[in-house]
Amino acid sequence: MNHPGRPLEAELERIAAAGFEFVDLTLEPPCAWPVEGAWIGERLQALGLRAVGHTAPYLPIASPFPELQSGAHASLVAAFDVFAAAGIRLVNVHPDALPPLVPRAELRERNAEAVARLAEAARERGLRLMVENLGSFGTVEDLGPLFAAAPEVGFHLDVGHAHLAYGAAANPAGDLLAAFADRLAHVHVSDNPGDRDLHLPLGAAAVDWPVVARALRDAGWDGTVTLEVVSKRREYLEVSRRLWLEWWAAADQGSLT
Repeated sequence: MNHPGRPLEAELERIAAAGFEFVDLTLEPPCAWPVEGAWIGERLQALGLRAVGHTAPYLPIASPFPELQSGAHASLVAAFDVFAAAGIRLVNVHPDALPPLVPRAELRERNAEAVARLAEAARERGLRLMVENLGSFGTVEDLGPLFAAAPEVGFHLDVGHAHLAYGAAANPAGDLLAAFADRLAHVHVSDNPGDRDLHLPLGAAAVDWPVVARALRDAGWDGTVTLEVVSKRREYLEVSRRLWLEWWAAADQGSLT
């Protein structure tokens, strides 16, 4: 994923030079928004990169304030236009878990309504929307109503967030994959100790990555996986890639060592 606090062109060049097959393109201020979709498409083609679309995770799509909800919707639709112009067809959105004092049932209903509207806007632009699970809004019970409201929406599995939502479960993604594997459209991987979303290198904290790799293999996944590792030392990203590929190959061979 590009770092939205760094110039977008330099980030795309860095990702391509590191040998990655695609960029998880997040369109967020200060350095990756606003931006022209046609320019992004040209740069991706020149660098030989494919892309998956990522949007800002903090937009209040389910806010009880209509003005905030409308503004968030408009911002996301503007991002959809840019992704479409860039030739990017798969784009995510994050549920809104922040409205204070809103009962959980109402929060799920609000998010379901918002996702249904956003899915329609994405479809009108030739995009497929996917919903990313959060640590604070990411159980099967939370996400089920969102998918029921928009049957065409894909599931964007964030394993680090699943680890926060399901705690010390042997396979933090197990329940989510059991419920939504048929919708799986993209995967994020990063490590954490179970109490904070730190985006640590793989193997640096508490997630059992061989078990996660096997669960994804068993679910039939062979699509895109983003290393959402945030570190000032770029070599940690390289180590995470090497470890992930080792665990992925081992899971394919039926070994969890």
